[in-house]
Amino acid sequence: MTSMKKFYFTVTFVTLVLSAAFMGYGMYLNITSASHIETMLASRAVSLSGSRVLYRDLYPELRLDYIDLRPRMQADVITQIDGEIEELYVTQGQSVERDQPIGRIVNYDVPLSLSRADADVAKAESAYLYALRVAERNQRLAAEDAISTSDLETSVSQMEASRAELDAARVARRQIEQQRGFQVLTAPLSGSIPIIYRQPGNFVDKGTPIALVVNYSNMYFNALVNDEDIQKIAPLDEKFSLRLNIVNMLEKAFDGSAKSPFDEDTVFNVEISDVSPPLGENAAVRRITCEVDNHLGIVGVGVYGNIVILKETAKRALAIPLSAVSDLSAPSVHVRDADSKLAVRPIRMGVRDDEYVEVAEGLEEGDVVILSGVEGLDLGTRIDVFVEEDIH
Repeated sequence: MTSMKKFYFTVTFVTLVLSAAFMGYGMYLNITSASHIETMLASRAVSLSGSRVLYRDLYPELRLDYIDLRPRMQADVITQIDGEIEELYVTQGQSVERDQPIGRIVNYDVPLSLSRADADVAKAESAYLYALRVAERNQRLAAEDAISTSDLETSVSQMEASRAELDAARVARRQIEQQRGFQVLTAPLSGSIPIIYRQPGNFVDKGTPIALVVNYSNMYFNALVNDEDIQKIAPLDEKFSLRLNIVNMLEKAFDGSAKSPFDEDTVFNVEISDVSPPLGENAAVRRITCEVDNHLGIVGVGVYGNIVILKETAKRALAIPLSAVSDLSAPSVHVRDADSKLAVRPIRMGVRDDEYVEVAEGLEEGDVVILSGVEGLDLGTRIDVFVEEDIH
């Protein structure tokens, strides 16, 4: 009986020892596995794409919300007399040269007035010739003491008065003749005709506009620009280009104002002709005047939005892709720090173009900025960045 108890206690003890051993080994495995998983997670890196901060050639640009593009030369065809529009020789959109006939106005009083003026001139000429012959005869008689000096002076005075009346009649006739010339309307300048205000058969008064003639070769616009923005494209005496897109035309001044359509690939030479106040004076906002070369006549008069004025001279600057900047109003970028972890840095931007922006402060050459994939990641996350410049 005693041996059976010893066997029982021995078996129980061994079982407890083995159970404790198994439990301890299980706890060990749990602890070491958790530690191993944590180590693996800590060493795991999220793959992102990035770009290296490098010196690049940037073409500075000035962006405007809208511009009101106007021609430098335009003028109305104005009537110089009253009358009825008999005929127009042009149509809307037609090109014309300076002094080219535009139309004809009929004033039925002009022929009658001209006939009267002709009669007045003939009558004045007859009176003058008679007074001239009398004065010449009296001069001969006075030389022979056949008439008095007073009679001679009277005849000479009558001759001079008749000559003045003849001159006045001729001036009046020329004025009426000029009115007859005014019946033909001519273009005040070379250009095209986007608007015709009056049609044949309309009666018009002197001073009435009949049509508008516009020369589209030279256009201009004014804009208010923040000093910080205008300083980024200085100096202003260099070459610039204006990028326009017909789909961004917000308001058309009139129909027939452009010869052909254009798209976002169309650029125009532009010159900044005036800045007020000048760049040398302190000012928060400046007014600029820009001259646009439109010698092909393809851009019309009106208001355009989303304007880009691009400088054609490059600036060498430390730059990053625009896509790396999370907020242009309070610019910052995600970067790979020295421990290959995700971090964020505020920056100060300088000039920019379509693709890159200058980093004036906040980054150094060779730093790596993140282009995409940071959504949902916490700062401090270990990252593995595929740098575009290193791949190429």
